[in-house]
Parts: sequence; C-alpha cells; structure tokens
Amino acid sequence: MASYENPAHANRLVVIPRLANAFAELHVTDCPEGGVVASISGSETERNVFQLDEIGATGNTGHVFNFPFIFKENGLPWTEANSYLLSLIENKHSKPRPTDDVRRKASKLLDYLLFCEKSNIDWKDFSGRRPSLRPTYRYYRHLIDSSGRSGAVINQYTGVVYDFYRYVCNKWHKIDISRVDTVKKLKVMLQHVSSYKSIEVEKRALTRRIAPSSPIPIGFVRDGGENLRPLTNSQLSEVLDSIYLPNWTAQERLIVLTSLMTGARKQSVLTLRVRHLESFVEANLRSDGTYLINAGPGTGIDTKFDKEQRLYVPRQLGDDLKLWATSPSAVKRRKVFVDRMLVIENKVMEERDAYLFLSDQGNCYYMAEDDPRYELVKSRPSGQVTETIKRKLLRSGGCFKLCVNGHLAGDC
Repeated sequence: MASYENPAHANRLVVIPRLANAFAELHVTDCPEGGVVASISGSETERNVFQLDEIGATGNTGHVFNFPFIFKENGLPWTEANSYLLSLIENKHSKPRPTDDVRRKASKLLDYLLFCEKSNIDWKDFSGRRPSLRPTYRYYRHLIDSSGRSGAVINQYTGVVYDFYRYVCNKWHKIDISRVDTVKKLKVMLQHVSSYKSIEVEKRALTRRIAPSSPIPIGFVRDGGENLRPLTNSQLSEVLDSIYLPNWTAQERLIVLTSLMTGARKQSVLTLRVRHLESFVEANLRSDGTYLINAGPGTGIDTKFDKEQRLYVPRQLGDDLKLWATSPSAVKRRKVFVDRMLVIENKVMEERDAYLFLSDQGNCYYMAEDDPRYELVKSRPSGQVTETIKRKLLRSGGCFKLCVNGHLAGDC
C-alpha cells in the first residue's frame, strides 16, 4: 500500500532510503583502535579520514533507513531541523531503529517552516516584545484560525515545534526558550489501588483546552477512545453464526476465532508463525485443554508495547490452525512469500518462519518487528485485513462492533 504524500511537501521533505553509518565517528589525524580509512565525498580536495563505527553496529545495524530530510525554500538543507531529527534516534538501540515517528515530526516541522516562509518570518527571531509578534505564537494563531485542525492535533504540532526549539537552544542558537512558549510545571496526583503517586508535568501556553474524558460506565473499558465491554453469550453466538456464512474464507474465520479464543490483539494474531504450531502436540496439552504460546520480544509474535504475554490456545482451535497450515492454499501462499523474500529481498527464510496468515498474493497482513524487512520498508502492513473482517461482521447485522485494535466488543 502506497504511503500518503503531502503535495505541499514535495521536494521539501525527502526520505533518504539509507543513511549509512549515521552515528559513526570521524577522526582526522589519528586512526583510533578499530577505525578504518574513509573518504569525504563532495569536498573540493579529496581527503581521507578515519571512521569508527557505532559501538555494537554490525552489518546494517549502523544504518538508519527511511530518514526524513528537510530543505528550506532556497534549496539548502534546514540544518538545525535535520540535526534535531537525527538526535531523536541517536540514543535508540541500533536494531531496530524505526523512523516512523521521526517522519511524522519532520512533517510537522516542515509545516511550521512553510508558514514562516509564507509569512516572511525569521523562525529564529524572538525579539518581539509582545508574545503575539513571536514566530511560535503567530503559528499557533494560524493553526487555530486557518488550519481546520482539532485542538488535540494543534497541541501535537505546537508540541513538536517546542521540543525542536528546546534542542536548538541547547545545541545551535542563543534563543531564550521562555520566549518560545510559556511553560508551567504542575504536580498531578495519580490514584492507584491502594496509594497515591505524585508526578510533575509541564503545561504549555500554546495548547488548546481539550474536553475531559467522560466517566467510563460500569462494566466497560475504554480502548482507542471507545467504551467497550465483553460480548454477551447471545452476541458471541451471532459472531460465530456470521463467520460460518458462505462468504467467509477459512482464513478469515480462523483469524476471528484466534482473537476470540485467546484474547490476542491483531498484531499478535497476524504475526503468528508456522513454527508456533509445532508445539501443538499431545505432550504439551495443558490440564485445561489448551496449548501455551509465549508472545512478545524474542518470540516472533508482536504485542502491544512489546510486553510479554501468554496465549492459551484451545485444543480444537490448535487442530484447526494446524489443518489450515498444511492446506494447499496456505502452502501455496507460503511458498510465494518465501520465494519473494529470496528473489526480491535477498533474504533466506525457512517456511516454518513464515507468517501463518498470508494474503492470496503471499503478502503478510502485519509486519513483525523481527521481520528482516522491518527497517527497510517505509509503509509496513499493519493489519488492514481487519477492516475487511469488520465490514463483513457489520453487514451481517449483528449487535457488536470491531474496534480499532481488532478486538470484538458488545455494542448494545
């Protein structure tokens, strides 16, 4: 699926496919232990320097993939912003080092720069005596009056701009950060089950007031902004009746059943691998009639916030999953997937490591963090198949809904 592109950002925000050895050190006079000779490209006179790679970087782990790079109106790089963006990933673990969030922040920074250029504003000039004359305050007013964005989104934009200025004040220019935005420190009390905890938060002046969340009704949980509760027995029956209609494929049915019977989110269900089914044998059957699968870091199954989880798979579901994995349709899709990895991606993958659920074209529905392509792909699949499943469930007329994370929930 092609990623969204903002026409206003064309030629101004460029995504560099690979930023090689982004955090390697360059030494001019002496070669440090472990350093290698390198040359500086684009200089008037060719000159050799000594490159010392980032600690722990081997192979591709020292590279940054799909890094955003901002240009000013005159065609020159916006050095301060690009330096800031690079700093956001500098101290992250070298593998994986995704740049999704950095690209989103780059887009917001460019929006701010475009406003300054269009309004003939020097983004570094905070000499205005009144706040309303300063760049950030003028941008804030522009977002309110002309952008059409919600208060929450406006706060995201001004937050990125403020964090950028904090970096600039520390690393680049002598700008009084108090003139960029007025920030108050507040203490907030959080109530736990048996105690209270005090935390300190910052409140910026350039933010919109957001309506407080309504109380969560008894028996419900809030997820993705929605009030959800478990399915009743009658609603569960409606779901099961719906997924066995003729217009449902075996794979779609198994995706829903796996989520229903294990409680797993879509990223966990759609990153199951064939090898996870190898433990579904009589010797591993628990006393409650389930098989145990460990999910989370190091298992190949993604979880929310990379938390370790245990998935308990009922025996009947386990048998159905094994039957699907050996079916001609699943085997054919898996072969296409593995062959494509070898031919196009030049990655060798055993069939047992392939995803259990694949599309007709042999594509994965969700890309796991340990997928060898994870850092290289700009727009990774993130479970769009659940939208198809949602539409089918809603068309059946059942009294339930599928929320944004893929969980089924009662709606009546």
